Amino acid sequence: MKRLLTLLLLSLLISACQNQRTLDLDTLARQARGGDVSAGRELVRLFATATPEVNDRLYRIVIESGDAVIEPLLENIKSRHPEQMERVIAALGTLKVVRAVPTIAEVLADTAYKRRYVAAWALGEIGAPDGIPALIRALDDDVMQVRRYATRSLVKFNQGAVDPLIAALDTSSERSTAAIIRALGDIGDKRSLDPLLRHVSGPVRNEAFLALGKLRDSRAEQALIQGLSDTEWQVRMNAAMALGSLGTSLSAAPLRLSLEDEVMVVREWSARSLSTITGHAVNYRDASGEMVAPYTVYH
Repeated sequence: MKRLLTLLLLSLLISACQNQRTLDLDTLARQARGGDVSAGRELVRLFATATPEVNDRLYRIVIESGDAVIEPLLENIKSRHPEQMERVIAALGTLKVVRAVPTIAEVLADTAYKRRYVAAWALGEIGAPDGIPALIRALDDDVMQVRRYATRSLVKFNQGAVDPLIAALDTSSERSTAAIIRALGDIGDKRSLDPLLRHVSGPVRNEAFLALGKLRDSRAEQALIQGLSDTEWQVRMNAAMALGSLGTSLSAAPLRLSLEDEVMVVREWSARSLSTITGHAVNYRDASGEMVAPYTVYH
């Protein structure tokens, strides 16, 4: 009986502590929403010690707190606690705090910080042009995830990123050149045409053909037709794919020749693009040798 009472008392104490923590968090949230910076600072501090579940709730509270958390967040961009650092940078991105851009850019360049992809994401969310150079430099990061987030963020800048991206092509590595071309293709600005055409015979021509298709500019048609006879099948596939979005009757004969390509996916994309250009159904020879219609990907 005595042991039972002890266990019951212990359970009540634990429950009371949990309720107190919930109550404290609710109180801090209410105070921060009312403009209390000290409450905002405490909320941000908790990012370093709270459990993942509590941190999820904390993050929502911080985002809802507005001005009361801005200074505390700025103070902790370079926190020694990785979890806190990640949440802080993400919150600054969500809140679009322009003053955070220089320090977040420094974090993005710090290869010792494994979660620096969050910095790339945040710079895209904030949308301040000052973040573009750091994002372009991150296109040569050794970590693919960082390069991917940097590319996506640059695309968010849309036309504002086109000139800096084109300028960066003059000194970029092969790896970053490929990422720049992907970003230019996704943005789809006509200013990118000539820079992309300069890469249709280089080591990143595969990316260049794909990007040219996204530009939908018929001035690229001749280069894409030449790409149909490239030695690499991925390049031939991308050339065939791109012609479907910008090709004219000039592309019909070369695409018919590509229906005999040794690689099935090239034959399939040639048939698909030829159907789009001519307005008539075109079949291709599948892996079993049967003539079939390509799966429709255009809607």
